[in-house]
Amino acid sequence: MAENKWLKQLRKHDAVVDNQYDAFAPENCVYTPSPYINWIFANKSAGIPKGSGVLLFSEPKAGKSLLSQAIAGQLHEDDSEGIVMYFSTEMKGKYQKGFFGNIDPDRIVMYDTSDPRDVFDYLADEVQPMVKDGMPLRMVIIDSLTAIGGIKAEGRSVGDHLIGDKALTITRGLDRIIPFFKKHGITYITVAQIRMNIGEMYGPDTKAAVPKACEHNHEYFLSVKKAGSADDKKDLTGQSFEGEIKDARGNKAVTGHKIYVKMEQNSIGQAGRTAKVTLDYKRGFINQHEEVFELGVNTGIIERPNNVTYVYEGESYKGKKAMAEAIQNDPEMAQRILDQVKMLDQ
Repeated sequence: MAENKWLKQLRKHDAVVDNQYDAFAPENCVYTPSPYINWIFANKSAGIPKGSGVLLFSEPKAGKSLLSQAIAGQLHEDDSEGIVMYFSTEMKGKYQKGFFGNIDPDRIVMYDTSDPRDVFDYLADEVQPMVKDGMPLRMVIIDSLTAIGGIKAEGRSVGDHLIGDKALTITRGLDRIIPFFKKHGITYITVAQIRMNIGEMYGPDTKAAVPKACEHNHEYFLSVKKAGSADDKKDLTGQSFEGEIKDARGNKAVTGHKIYVKMEQNSIGQAGRTAKVTLDYKRGFINQHEEVFELGVNTGIIERPNNVTYVYEGESYKGKKAMAEAIQNDPEMAQRILDQVKMLDQ
């Protein structure tokens, strides 16, 4: 059947959506190094669609900055050409030269600036033409939105407050760069601190310290919280996250911690899923076999006929440790479990 001539003309526009493009196909997503965090994005590839926005927010030192860097490292593993730009608006870039995770230092550029023009205008006016010329920019990280200064308050005394200045600056800045990111499939990750949620009787106690508009220009809102129970201070084998070095009071140095990452808002999928992952301060995300184990059990892929027995593919394992170690020692088994988990979101 011949294509309607009117539709043919309409489809010539540069902004027309390609109906053949599958945003959730594996090749069109980027990933974190954590199977559990990938799962909370709730799509068939368990990934972050290229060109989408992810906002990470938490109390200080929970792990949101390290998570953003770990995602950049995974992108470098998966994409041999991809470039990452990292804006440290809290001016900590000079302390992060070693980077975290598997980041290729030759393919990431770190900027120390809280001036919104150095972020938004630079990306829109100078970086965008480079991308049009073929630069393989794949990801932009802004850490954090909270620390970006208001443009109208520049040079004024700290006693001169301009209500709404920072919110308006961030909103207009994001409006400048996000269409460019969407058009070229550049994934953007922003970080924010938290503030008290005043005035909402039934809402959560805290929320991201960002303008309301950020809820519309990011597809994903993820909260990060440091896990604090006794079980969260050790792995499934009972090994604690402590080194041998002690301080003056005899306390052992902590080498890592577990974090909860919750999908608070999801514009293109299911919200509310929570992941629990282990963060090592030097090695990045570790113990992914434990994540696969918990995913398998919580989704019913790994059966649990009683309190001590776990069954997968007809094989029985006594206790969490035995099942988790079997997954760790058999990468193919781990992949089969993850593939079956993904099938549940098809």
